[in-house]
Amino acid sequence: MSTKATLKSRLRVDGQPGFHLYDDVLTEMAYELAEESGSTSTPAPPVYLTLEGVEVELRTLPSGGAAVTLTIPRDMARELGLVPPENRELE
Repeated sequence: MSTKATLKSRLRVDGQPGFHLYDDVLTEMAYELAEESGSTSTPAPPVYLTLEGVEVELRTLPSGGAAVTLTIPRDMARELGLVPPENRELE
């Protein structure tokens, strides 16, 4: 049984990248339990994004962690709400 609750998805078809944006039900439950126990600074639970068929550049940072650069088609970025709609004039 999966604990993933899909928010939005697109299948990888004809060489075009696909994505899966989802919540994890168990993670959400853990955050809800923390709120119920009286934690006043519990942030909202995260969402997860899986991309299939995209170009990726990963760099390790000297300060720790990593920087990730993804090359995705503009229509996918628009569908995910990362860029404005096509009919909006360039500023």
